[in-house]
Amino acid sequence: SNIKKYLMYLLSSNVGEIVLMAGASFAGLPMPLTALQILFVNFVTDGLPALALAVDPPEKDLMRRPPRDPRSGIFTKPVVTLVLAGGLWSAVVNMGIFTMALHYALPLKEAISMTFVSLILIQFIKAYNFRSDRNSVLHSPFANKWLNLSIFLEVLLLVAIIEVPWLENVFGVVALSFKEWLIIIGAAFTVAPVLEITKWLQRRR
Repeated sequence: SNIKKYLMYLLSSNVGEIVLMAGASFAGLPMPLTALQILFVNFVTDGLPALALAVDPPEKDLMRRPPRDPRSGIFTKPVVTLVLAGGLWSAVVNMGIFTMALHYALPLKEAISMTFVSLILIQFIKAYNFRSDRNSVLHSPFANKWLNLSIFLEVLLLVAIIEVPWLENVFGVVALSFKEWLIIIGAAFTVAPVLEITKWLQRRR
């Protein structure tokens, strides 16, 4: 079960990044992330949060489920659906933020900074959603103390990168206004209802 959570999270994150970069390229837009930023995003998401999912506490209904078909692999239809739903929605949101920033004539570096933050926050939110492929995130959302700690530490690191001048220069970002932070956080949280609706539809089937 935990291997499945780990893989869903990593694959969904990678799908979101690939579609975002490919979409910008096909649309003739500037790249929404630099090479260093992509490496950092992968380091952040493939690091502590993913490892924390590997030691996630068992779901309460785990032992009441019927035995798993030994012929079925990890990538069942519900799992693939969740991975694609999270990854594609992440790409849509991040592309929307990037194009909106360019539309309002913000400097490219600022548009990239907003996309960088949005992508990381979405992946942090998805980590909580992928604690189960069937149950709602509202069922004991903070039961995994290691996930809580890893997200907390990496959010602090993200804020430092955006707000500390010498880190801004290293990562090619600029400080964001309070309004921009609110827009990014609000947009990032939209991935949660998308995944919850996907789970609900699959439970109904």
